[in-house]
Order: sequence, then C-alpha cells, then structure tokens
Amino acid sequence: MSELKKSTRTSFAEALLEVGEKNSNVVVVAADSASRYGDFVKRFPERSFNVGIAEQTMVGVAAGLALSGKIPAVTSYANFLAFRAIEQVRVDVATANLNVKMIGTDTGFSSAWLGFTHLALEDVAAVRALPNIVIIDPADAMEAYSATKAMFDYIGPVYMRLRGRKDEPVIFTKEDKFEIGKGRVLVEGKDVLIVACGGALYDSLKAAEILRLKGIYATVVNMATVRPVDKKLLTELTSYLDKVVTVEHHNITGGLGSAVAEFLAEKGSGVKFLRMGVKDRFGTAGSEEMLKRHFGLDSGAIAETVENFIKEIS
Repeated sequence: MSELKKSTRTSFAEALLEVGEKNSNVVVVAADSASRYGDFVKRFPERSFNVGIAEQTMVGVAAGLALSGKIPAVTSYANFLAFRAIEQVRVDVATANLNVKMIGTDTGFSSAWLGFTHLALEDVAAVRALPNIVIIDPADAMEAYSATKAMFDYIGPVYMRLRGRKDEPVIFTKEDKFEIGKGRVLVEGKDVLIVACGGALYDSLKAAEILRLKGIYATVVNMATVRPVDKKLLTELTSYLDKVVTVEHHNITGGLGSAVAEFLAEKGSGVKFLRMGVKDRFGTAGSEEMLKRHFGLDSGAIAETVENFIKEIS
C-alpha cells in the first residue's frame, strides 16, 4: 500500500471521461447529481442529461436510452438509487437485462454526518435480490478507475458502489488488472481466511498485520465483485483454510457475507464462518472513523474479533 490518498468518486469521473472519449454511445443521466460525472458533462454536454431530483425518472430515461443503443450511466446517493428507484431498476432495467451502469455513491460510512437517511448499509442487499445485475464494490480509487473501465466493457446492468468526496488510502495502482467476478489474494496465511470488499479491505489488511504480530497468519482476499463472487477462488482457499471471516461496510444481511456464506453452505464446505459488518441495525451520524469504531470495523476491532473467533472455535 502506498501513502497516496484519492477519492473513489474522482477516479470514477476520470475513467468515465476516458471511456466517453473512445465511445460516443456512452451517455450520462443525473438526478441533480451531475457533479459526480466530473468533466464528462463539460466535455460532452450533448450526451449529458439532468432530470432534477427524480431518481425514478433518471433510471427510466436511462432504460430508454439503453433500448436505443446507448450505454447510459446513472448516479445518485446509493440509498436513493437502491431504494427510491428500486422499482424502475427492477422493472425497467433488470428484467430486460439492459446495458445500464448504476453508480451508488456515499456508500458504507462515507456519508458520515448526513446520518442514517444517507448512510448506505443495505443497498447491496436490495440490488442483489434482483436477477441479472453485477455488483461491484471497489476497495480504493485505483480499483474504482479499473472497475469503471471493466463495467463499460461488460454488456449488461451493473451496480457499482463508490464512497464520497473524501480522499482515502490507495492500495492498488491503475496498472492492476480488474476482472469482473474475480477475487484477488493480497496476503497469504495459514490460520484464517478474511474476505473483504470496498472500504473494509484497507482495515482488513491492517488487521492482518496486527494479527501477524500475535502469531496469527491470515489470508486476505479482495472480493470486489460481490455478484458474482469468485466461487473458484473460494473453493480453492477453503480446501485448506477452515475458518472464514467476511468484512464489509454493509449490513451483514444480504451483502458480501451472505453471498459467501450461501455459496459455502450449499457447497457443503463445513468451514467455521463469521460475518463482520453492521449487525441488523441502521446507521447513525458521525465521522467515518467514529462509525467504524462504533460498529467494530476499524483495524483494531477486526483483529480482536478475528482473534476471539479463532480462540472460541479452537
């Protein structure tokens, strides 16, 4: 990991502009959220549409554009996109498997002081209940950049989570390859498997460092694609690691933890399993750091929980 910091929203806007320069079919639709598209709107005003504060209309317009051969992107606060416009996402986009790219921003704890109305901790569960939609939760700005490129190369609906404007630690580089549906082992260890996505990956890596000092060696996987999860990688790793912990900035119901647990249970893997995330609660107001501590998802809390989990089942 480098000392650089950058916002996932900034990298998304950079990648979007590059994609738009090469493909004139790429268009954007905003619901008073055009700032998230960065310089694309200035560069291509004729391919940029703003319907006002009307997320349902935004998704419906995007569906129409997709039916006419365009590749539309829509973006808003994740809660507004995943809940206010969920009927349009389901009926207009998912059922027809339309090539619409949906970007929910300010996910996890990144909306901070805006409180539970904006704190997106259930969005993946809502979207994951709908067939056909790929779900991506990039770990940092560089992965958001690469995932944006991959998202536009993919034909079909995609929901991608981004955080807010705040710069955050950079883990990867632009040269790191991103492939939809593929996880990546970042740290290898013999004692426990930690599977993380989104903003939770950084603290999971830090937690692995803390655990190593205590003689506990964790394998850490970046599972940026929540749907489809990398079943092949999970199968391989759980053939010799029988303790699995998932970590996410999302409710433990319906997100990454559920996706991994469902696969491993149906496979009959017999692993010991722990989901770390927000446990059947709504969010609250506070800084990201305060909220991670509050929900037990900062690096120290992750390390302590994993250590206790191993002790309890040993």
